Amino acid sequence: MGPEPVLETRSVYSGDNSLLHKVRKQASSADQAMQMGAMAYQAGDSDQSLYQYLRAIELEPERYEAMVWIGRIHRDRGNTQLAAMAFNDVLANQPENPEALAEMGMLHLAQREHKAAQELLFKAVALDQRRLGNLGNEQGEGASGEAALKVDSLKVDSKSPLKVYNALGVLADLNNDFPLSEAYYRLAMLIEPRSVLVQNSLGYSYYMAGQWPEAERTYQRGIGYDSSYKPLWRNYGLLLARMERYEEALSAFEQIGKRAQASNDVGYICLVEGKLDVAEQFFRSAIEQSPAHYDMAWDNLNRVQQLRRIRQMGGNPNSTAAFPPQEAMVQ
Repeated sequence: MGPEPVLETRSVYSGDNSLLHKVRKQASSADQAMQMGAMAYQAGDSDQSLYQYLRAIELEPERYEAMVWIGRIHRDRGNTQLAAMAFNDVLANQPENPEALAEMGMLHLAQREHKAAQELLFKAVALDQRRLGNLGNEQGEGASGEAALKVDSLKVDSKSPLKVYNALGVLADLNNDFPLSEAYYRLAMLIEPRSVLVQNSLGYSYYMAGQWPEAERTYQRGIGYDSSYKPLWRNYGLLLARMERYEEALSAFEQIGKRAQASNDVGYICLVEGKLDVAEQFFRSAIEQSPAHYDMAWDNLNRVQQLRRIRQMGGNPNSTAAFPPQEAMVQ
């Protein structure tokens, strides 16, 4: 027999080293460490959670679930390189680990590496279909020429990986294949009917497809499921601003930030659409509400003036090349 596979743990830790001695005293078994890691994660103590999961691996080197959680924590912190290292460590030892495939696929998607994301997400779906005994779903050729799952014959249950099917819907949206994306979102809703993540993704899909009334109904349904989910409020505010329902858009953006930021966000959407007079009103409102602390509104107001000059010089009145984009709306 060859040597026992070992996961490299020290290289994927980036936290408070003062916790190490305390953690080693606390956890005497891998199961206990996993439980304590989960409790710390739920409490928002990512350093303690990270060390507990590392402790679980020290006690049980093949506890791959712990390394997946380490990767998730790093992803949450924005440490994509360390997250990828953790997920790849798992896949090197267990190539068909469904959670690591899903997490690495979604990491690729977040980094806009669409082909790599699709490959791993398809593998995760294939494993889920195998678990369900649905062996007839083979890969065929999609309209884009890339391998595609026969989505109409996919099966799911409550144990299927929700985020995988949702992520495949996002990928289809990015290819402007809205019927395919909706099919994936429908599968995701069978897994978790009240998922606000899926409602947000489906609503954004309708928005991109130009089905704005359906997008609004979907966002409102998601708010009914969980009114604390910030990405949905941001996308709902975008939709309302595009519909020129500015006061409602302000109210939506205020769910995730202060009034000054909400005014700036609505103004920015108007700016992108070339509605310079309306944009200026919202930027000035943002400055009045927070004159000393809202540099972004001043910058955007300067962009309004810049675009006005471009128009006066006979340039493209709807050009946004004169200014860099702000943070993109999220799906």
